[in-house]
Amino acid sequence: MSETNNENKFVYGVLDTFELKGTNDIAVVGRVRGTVSKDDKIFITNYGDDDDELVVSSVVSLEIDRKQADSATDCFVALRIRDGLSENIKPGSVIHSEDTEEGEIHLAYVTAIGDSYVGKRDLELYETELTRMSITDCSEAWRIFIKIHEKKEGAFEDEEIKEFRRKVGNLARSLAKKILAADEIYAVYNKKTGEPHMFSRTSKVNDDFVCSPPEIHIFSKPYRKIGEKHFPEDLFEIKKIERGEDGQGIRDFLFESFYLNGALGLRVNFEAVAIGAENVIPKPNYSGMKENEIPVTNPNLVRWMLLRSQISNPTTDAEKMIAKIYYRFFAIEVMKAKFVIPAKPSDEKIEIPEEIAKQTEGVELQRLRFPIMVGKNRRNLVYLFTDMKRLRSMFDEEWSAFSQDVGKFVNNFDVGINISNKYTLGCYINKDTIEEIRRMLGLEVAKTEGESEAAKAEDKDSDEGEAKASNADEAKSDGDKKDEE
Repeated sequence: MSETNNENKFVYGVLDTFELKGTNDIAVVGRVRGTVSKDDKIFITNYGDDDDELVVSSVVSLEIDRKQADSATDCFVALRIRDGLSENIKPGSVIHSEDTEEGEIHLAYVTAIGDSYVGKRDLELYETELTRMSITDCSEAWRIFIKIHEKKEGAFEDEEIKEFRRKVGNLARSLAKKILAADEIYAVYNKKTGEPHMFSRTSKVNDDFVCSPPEIHIFSKPYRKIGEKHFPEDLFEIKKIERGEDGQGIRDFLFESFYLNGALGLRVNFEAVAIGAENVIPKPNYSGMKENEIPVTNPNLVRWMLLRSQISNPTTDAEKMIAKIYYRFFAIEVMKAKFVIPAKPSDEKIEIPEEIAKQTEGVELQRLRFPIMVGKNRRNLVYLFTDMKRLRSMFDEEWSAFSQDVGKFVNNFDVGINISNKYTLGCYINKDTIEEIRRMLGLEVAKTEGESEAAKAEDKDSDEGEAKASNADEAKSDGDKKDEE
């Protein structure tokens, strides 16, 4: 049987597939838009697959309402595809004529995913189906499922909510595994911070404001262009994250986003498709480790620093209000934080007071020196970092590190948290702003050195008490950086 070139344009989304005994052909069912005929040359596209390759085949036969037909136009029809068993034909595959535009293929793909996995199955999916689905397939099915159920009138029954969560949970677990196993994903980065953008909504609830858990946003490979269109390039960058030769590239990216930067979840292609951080990568467990072996991280602090930096200089009333909220959360977390400070041993001999010598008898003591810079108003400023990743961005392996809270420094120094070449990411703290924050939080103002104190940015022109991103002038030290012993 010879194939013919179809003079008519058509597009057909596959809703289901059936194997045929004794042949490598496969039967598919779906709805055609346009006209498809027996013996037509066809093209098969898996729009949602990361590495889709266009497949060429032909129509062996057609059935409409279980009756053989020579052609079908704008109707539900079953097709027998030559050697289709050898190809990855599944719900969501699109069969089309050669000249079909990409937009039409995409529409047929989304419609087929919705009709098959949601309309027909209501997201009740078997493991074998989940295995064949791509990241894009999963995210589209999830989005459509939520969209349809949002249209329901009246309140949901408890049993309906339980079933809803069970189905979404099954899909979320499968989707998380696919993301970690992918060769590449595409993440939305903020150009102001150089970090994955944190997405959070601030809403007023009664007389208080509530921030939704900040999430990062990724796109699957087929939807990368959609991401580039959606997020303006003057503010955002869509960066490729690769699995890499060691297979850990995507996992490392997500781990840092969650457990260094403080993102609490992951959006996949759509805002509605969101997975909690611990459902993608479990929270690190440091039980059984000695205290000095546990890495210093401050995700709860970095989260608010990044969110505040994304606003930069707030101008509207809404931005100013949100900046104040972020600053308050920042102030709460900085009170609890332990930071890492770069340090080097000094060769200078130590003159140890007798009282200290008695207390440390048998312990080898060494003088350390740490870098400082001349900050604003010619005061010395000491570097503190929220984690070793950020410390290493400024100081190489020759510098070791020890941990400390800000209260150990603010009586004698200004403090720069995460000061780097990216000035928007850092903030300044001094004794005066510590006391102001303590008053803001309803705490007793510290009077003695070493008490745990908090932080605010160097923004003397503002009466908002916010942590404002530092700039080059504020960090200027006549070009000098020096060591303090």
